[in-house]
Amino acid sequence: MEINGGQRTKMEVREWRAVYERALQLWQGKAYDHAAACLQQYWQKTGISTLPGRLLMGYVLRDSGHYVSECDCLRGILRDFHAADPKSDGQYLADTYSLLGGAQRMLGKNAEAVHMFLRAAALDCEPIGRLTEYSNAIFAANAVEGYTAADMQKLYGDYRTCLSEAMAAAGMRPYGTAVWKHDRIRVGYMSADLHRHPVASFVRSLLTGYCREKFRVYVYDTGTCHDDITETLRTGGAMWRQMKPLETLEDIQVVAETVRSDEIDVLVDLSGHTKGSALPVFAWRAAPVQISGIGYFNSTGLSETTGFLSDVYCAPQERSSYFVEPLLRLPHTHFCYAPYQEFPAPGAPPRLTRGYVTFGCFNHFAKVTDEMLGVWRRILQVLPTAKLVLKHRLFDSREGLAFTRERLERLGMPLSRVEFRGFSQDYLREYRDIDIALDTSPYQGGATTCEALFMGVPVVSLVGRCHGARFGYSLLANIGLPQLAADTPAHYVRLAVDLARDKELLCALHKELRSMMKQSPLMDCAGYMQEIEHLYAVLFARRHAAKD
Repeated sequence: MEINGGQRTKMEVREWRAVYERALQLWQGKAYDHAAACLQQYWQKTGISTLPGRLLMGYVLRDSGHYVSECDCLRGILRDFHAADPKSDGQYLADTYSLLGGAQRMLGKNAEAVHMFLRAAALDCEPIGRLTEYSNAIFAANAVEGYTAADMQKLYGDYRTCLSEAMAAAGMRPYGTAVWKHDRIRVGYMSADLHRHPVASFVRSLLTGYCREKFRVYVYDTGTCHDDITETLRTGGAMWRQMKPLETLEDIQVVAETVRSDEIDVLVDLSGHTKGSALPVFAWRAAPVQISGIGYFNSTGLSETTGFLSDVYCAPQERSSYFVEPLLRLPHTHFCYAPYQEFPAPGAPPRLTRGYVTFGCFNHFAKVTDEMLGVWRRILQVLPTAKLVLKHRLFDSREGLAFTRERLERLGMPLSRVEFRGFSQDYLREYRDIDIALDTSPYQGGATTCEALFMGVPVVSLVGRCHGARFGYSLLANIGLPQLAADTPAHYVRLAVDLARDKELLCALHKELRSMMKQSPLMDCAGYMQEIEHLYAVLFARRHAAKD
């Protein structure tokens, strides 16, 4: 066993393996501090370390939320083991690049994350691993300011090539064309997020509110996490298929075979390029109509996709240079918000008692680009007494907070007026501390924006060029507030400043926003299902006509 520092004796190897197994057990048991101490003490005692051991430390640091230290650890691996044997150690190095990409994304370094994920894809030994890394790169690219349509199309092309080569090497072929004639249209939904997850609030109507007379619904659950929400969805009337974890191409093929044997007419992917996705099923052409959307916000990159679910606000036209497939434009909203959690009552604008305006952003901090921080800085410059609250689990660690403070200071943010808050279970109540929420761009808020609005907090958003960068506009337009969506960064600043200065309007919005949402298309489950089921019927009829 090659160990950093040279070839070691069999006794040293046995001792190291025992230490590694102990640290591995501690990590799997979520005893992260003890796992780290176990590894560090051995290294300090003997000066012996291995590539697997160093990589395990990377996992420990990731899961304990120490992303800055994780980056340092992973860069150290790449420095010390850069000459590792690709045949024996290539997978360890692939995992190292993948972890580094994930850590950089958590720190807001999305461009660097894309590069690391692509390096991981080039080294990964398993087809499903390579596909996962391309999906990771595609996902991270959505938060990179200035990424062009051509940049995205290049990533999609690489993803398709990887998938087709893997299928060919395994002797896997797409199914032939088939159109079934059932008394009811069979709709299948694939997702790994059917539990306490933001996506669950947007799929509730799909799985429980469908028309039983015209549709029969199947669910292909590719996730491993299940809870009370899963059980609630299971009782909604759909035929539930629990699939095993998707760890190989064969696992993906099993999903495709199950969909095919169920004779699904319309297959809907709800995960896109996110964790646990079964998106490659589309390459098997398991159903005559294949749609993606809701759980992901940009193109699948697959030509086998019939269309991507959207609406007239997110998609000004049916075709977009950022997409491979056409956009299926619903007349109102392409998702219906039906939250599970109990919401506290909205509060009055805190500026009434504090005397100053408090802006806030509870979006995942990986979405906060330097360009967006520059826009927020200008808002605080115009309003010298205003404050900004940022909330994310990154700030739970000292190093994460220090890293962020240094980043904001470098960008000229007035740190004395910025408050950092970490993770909390009762975060919804913290919206009572916020006068106005600030959306991110180009990767915008979805569930977070809905939560802010339902808590009575108005949201200022920026209308971007691609589908995912127009989510905020769609949400605001559907509740009757399109005027809070800005066309340019300068317009965004003016909207935020003008709203902050209009005390009467702020009070009215904090009081009325929840009822505005309840009465809007965004929460009209019956109206939403009528529109989406009409779309399914049209697409399937069109497919029948093409077959005939």
